[in-house]
Amino acid sequence: VSTQSTGENKKLLMKNKCLLMKHKFLLMKHKILLKKKILLENKKLLMKNKCLLMKHKFLLMKHKILLKNKILLENKKLLMKNKILLTKNRILLMKIKILLKNKQLLMKNKCLLMKHKFLLMKHKILLKKKILLENKKLLMKNK
Repeated sequence: VSTQSTGENKKLLMKNKCLLMKHKFLLMKHKILLKKKILLENKKLLMKNKCLLMKHKFLLMKHKILLKNKILLENKKLLMKNKILLTKNRILLMKIKILLKNKQLLMKNKCLLMKHKFLLMKHKILLKKKILLENKKLLMKNK
């Protein structure tokens, strides 16, 4: 009886070893498949990240362009405002020059008027002297 049970034990032991090896092989196969699945998922996620990064870069570039355009537009508006103000300043400067010239002419006119009044007064005095002199001559003649 003991030889028979030893033989059966050996068969069972061999069967166990076989099953253990089969189990190890399947476990290894499972690990490999699992790794492949994880690698594939990582690859997909990496591709998705690359796509999102590209999209982000594109949007960033678009934003920079729009920002530049906005700044350029504002600068253009400010430049136009400056041109308008410059023109207004030139007009005001011309008006000031005209007013200054008018003031100079007015002063010149006042001087000429005063000179004219002076000459008129001188003329009146001379005329009076002449009349007085003539009157004196006539008076002398009459005597």
